[in-house]
Amino acid sequence: GINRMVWGPDSALYVGGIGNPGNWQHGQNRWYGLQRLKYNGKPAFEMLAVRAKSNGMEIEFTQPLEPRDGWDPAEYTVQQWRYVPTADYGGPKVDLTRLPVRSASVSPDRRKVFLEIPGLKAVHVVYIRIPSHWISDSGLPLWSTEAWYTLNAIPEGNPGTVLPRPNFQPNTLTDEEKAAGWRLLFDGKSITNWRNFNKQTIGKDWIIDDNAIHLNARKNPQGGWQAADGGDILYDEVFENYELRLEWKIAPCGNSGIIYNIVESDQYEYPWQTGPEMQVLDNACHPDALIEKHRAGDLYDLISCKYMTVKPAGQWNRVRLINRNGKVEHWLNGRKVVEVDMTSSEWLQLINNSKFKDMPDFGRSTKGYIALQDHGDKVWFRNIRIKVLRN
Repeated sequence: GINRMVWGPDSALYVGGIGNPGNWQHGQNRWYGLQRLKYNGKPAFEMLAVRAKSNGMEIEFTQPLEPRDGWDPAEYTVQQWRYVPTADYGGPKVDLTRLPVRSASVSPDRRKVFLEIPGLKAVHVVYIRIPSHWISDSGLPLWSTEAWYTLNAIPEGNPGTVLPRPNFQPNTLTDEEKAAGWRLLFDGKSITNWRNFNKQTIGKDWIIDDNAIHLNARKNPQGGWQAADGGDILYDEVFENYELRLEWKIAPCGNSGIIYNIVESDQYEYPWQTGPEMQVLDNACHPDALIEKHRAGDLYDLISCKYMTVKPAGQWNRVRLINRNGKVEHWLNGRKVVEVDMTSSEWLQLINNSKFKDMPDFGRSTKGYIALQDHGDKVWFRNIRIKVLRN
């Protein structure tokens, strides 16, 4: 473990430690190590502190949460246990108990969350796990999701404040989101502004279900890979320099996609002949999950996800898709999984090594329509919103 820390003349922190061949070793299995830590000037979204209260635990963050996050008590995992002193190394967790979170209250500045937790006991370790999909109000990913607190004593006369939980509804915007420039592309009631590619109408298999745009895919009696009366649909507006947010869930073994920067013309039959795709997939059982660069979150057939963050079929996944001057980012459930510059020579090389190599206009536009794909499987999209980015 670490046994000495020294501030250097370069304002960096030098950390020295010794280890053990079985545990606590350093890099390359050495028994010792020296590390240099220096602030790079970049902010981080992280738990800054965890504090005990008379009726629960308070978590403070380095940056504000987004307006809707933090309020759902079901998103937290809280456990407690104790240890029995022993001369032996280590020891089992004793009286391990999962504690219910009665309520979660976010402070007005959104930098703190108070968890009302009945059943806390002194002289116990309290373990807290928070959701990994949160990002800060400024768009940073969460560094760590776990905290361990040694609760020697429960404070007296220092309760946390329990606040009423806001009634957030799907497909709506908060006042903060409106002020930040967000606008809805689907209000949960109408899909009037969505239409099929190269048409002014929309297939009847696209309906509203579960507060979402839903492809109620029926088998096509004429064969083919798309629904009987579906087809890819796009929002009837061209976007350039934007951040798109939405949530999707897929039926078991299903396939779909989010296609962007699409050029619409009679010379193209499908949006994917010009627009790149963020893959939507059930990685558990769809055949494409066996193919590199074809899994959920991937830039389809071009770049694989850096992390595997997709949730199982039937669960909602959070998407953040950023396009700024052709520099594209795919985020899935709070993690940036793909990053590429569509104006670079690297991008052209990626296309040349893909199934799109013979499509001369694929990936050439840094603006265009946004589409939801019909791949013949049931899929749902909700909370679809967009913000135009200023240079």
